[in-house]
Amino acid sequence: MRKIEELLQELHPDYDYGASEDFQADGLLDSFDLQRLVAAMEQEYGVRLAGTDLLPQNFANTETIRELLGGYGIEDA
Repeated sequence: MRKIEELLQELHPDYDYGASEDFQADGLLDSFDLQRLVAAMEQEYGVRLAGTDLLPQNFANTETIRELLGGYGIEDA
């Protein structure tokens, strides 16, 4: 399992993030979860995400999160 999926599963082990194209619309990721996910990503990858990147569309699904991290030079998410 890739690291992003692992971080998501740590938030809610009973959710099937792989079956969702939009975590917020499907009720899988709320604002508190987003804060926890961002903190986990910053710790895991040693980056500080810019406030301008903390937009819902950047956290819609695993692919958009990978694209966001790719902008920080992280390719192994």
